[in-house]
Amino acid sequence: MSKFNLSQLMSKESQKQSVAFKVDHIPIEKLFPSEMNKYVVKDVTELKASIELHGLQQNLVVREVDGGYEIISGHRRFKAMQELYEEGNEEFKRIPCKIQKSVDDIQAELQLIMANSTARELTDYEKTYQAARLKELLTELKKSGVPFSGRKRDIIAQLMNVSPTQIARMDSINNKLIPELKEEFSNEKINFTTAYETSRLPEEQQQEAVKEFKEGKPLTPAIAKEMQQEVVELEQKEKPMTHELDSYSQQFEAIKAGLKTYMYGFNNQSFRVGDKLKINEFDFDNQVYTGSFVEVRVTYLQEGGDDGIPEDYVIMSIKKIR
Repeated sequence: MSKFNLSQLMSKESQKQSVAFKVDHIPIEKLFPSEMNKYVVKDVTELKASIELHGLQQNLVVREVDGGYEIISGHRRFKAMQELYEEGNEEFKRIPCKIQKSVDDIQAELQLIMANSTARELTDYEKTYQAARLKELLTELKKSGVPFSGRKRDIIAQLMNVSPTQIARMDSINNKLIPELKEEFSNEKINFTTAYETSRLPEEQQQEAVKEFKEGKPLTPAIAKEMQQEVVELEQKEKPMTHELDSYSQQFEAIKAGLKTYMYGFNNQSFRVGDKLKINEFDFDNQVYTGSFVEVRVTYLQEGGDDGIPEDYVIMSIKKIR
């Protein structure tokens, strides 16, 4: 698969704008952050000092919206200059901006996402959010008729410079992790691997995990995997099983005809309601299996030790299924 790049997802007009554009000094009060920007803009003290000393080294990228200018790229730079201006530095009353035209919402958000991915090191939560939004945007672009080929997962992996397997893990977190644990992930209280392994648990076990975590108990990938194993063992224990039994020809024919609706015998296979029994016909006279069989479902059982049934024996009501 050839290397994918953002320009393949942009309209021809938008691609022209990326080459030929207008730079203007826009009053700072006319600039506003994009609502599409979900990335955390943290402390910009160092960036402020750099801009104050060396000036703005990279223009903001904006688009005109309702008489103002929405920031597509440069939210941290904008925050730094906004703080400098509020502190009385008149130099930042007007901000040099690259103005893009003919950029729709989808393309604007794509540019915003990719700009953030290269501007600084994103948190694992931000990367995971980014993967989810790229998937949604690619779906919208496909519907709007923008041509591109290949699996969305592979395209997103190339755009984010990670493996498709990592994108699959992010999908699991985005789609399966409960909100309470996503909040812990967002606040960097649990790491990516823990979030992924926990997302593989059923919701009930996730609720249990976050409850214990908030009570001060640790939550690690190893603990999440232990919980997964417990779930698997429980499912195996509760999952209906198939047992094979033998029956002499006379009883076999009665079961096959639906006349005999119970089985009685030694409980050496941990029978349970819902289990399937494959009953093989055994020819006692010739001491051979005939090859005929009938399948039934256990609808009720009474284990030994009560009601006159010997210990280690069981009586089961059965219903023919084949």
